[in-house]
Amino acid sequence: MTTPEDMTTDAAGFERKLGTYIRELRLDRKVSLRSLAAESGVSVSFLSQVERGEASPSIATLMRIAKALGQTIGSMFESRSNSRLVRAGQGPRLVHHNAEWDEELLTPRAFSKLQVIRSTLAPRGTTGEGMLAYGAAETAVLVERGRVDVWLGPERFELRQGDCLSYDPSAPHRLENPSDEPVVLLFSSAPPSY
Repeated sequence: MTTPEDMTTDAAGFERKLGTYIRELRLDRKVSLRSLAAESGVSVSFLSQVERGEASPSIATLMRIAKALGQTIGSMFESRSNSRLVRAGQGPRLVHHNAEWDEELLTPRAFSKLQVIRSTLAPRGTTGEGMLAYGAAETAVLVERGRVDVWLGPERFELRQGDCLSYDPSAPHRLENPSDEPVVLLFSSAPPSY
């Protein structure tokens, strides 16, 4: 089981890897730091800190950076294997802002029709202050363990273990863990939109 301490340790390593990856993509595309910062809606100094692994972008900011680089957030997951078999805890991982949100990709990145992600939201964690909205797809979130509050626009849903909510991720949404225990969620999207 991933603990908040593990997520914090993993986050520091991930932030360095993510920053290096963003920098390499930017340089490969011959995009200046200033240009990418402007297109992503962040300051040059913040983007520079992200590239050095000294700052962690929010999910919304990471989406904008990825989009500006012609990528998806899913492409930012660490690559460990191209196998169709993903053993528990062995999928490519992505740790989001402040280590509150840890995700493991359970389907190969090459899958173009389906994406399954196991997400762990830390105690009292959230996907961020703002609402998220990204690619249109049919998405379902199943609560594997714990409970979570999901906002779809102004509507709030309280989900508990075993509950499943379907939605379109292009609609503004946000998730929050109201408890003192981690919540584990399974997201399934067709086609992949993340």
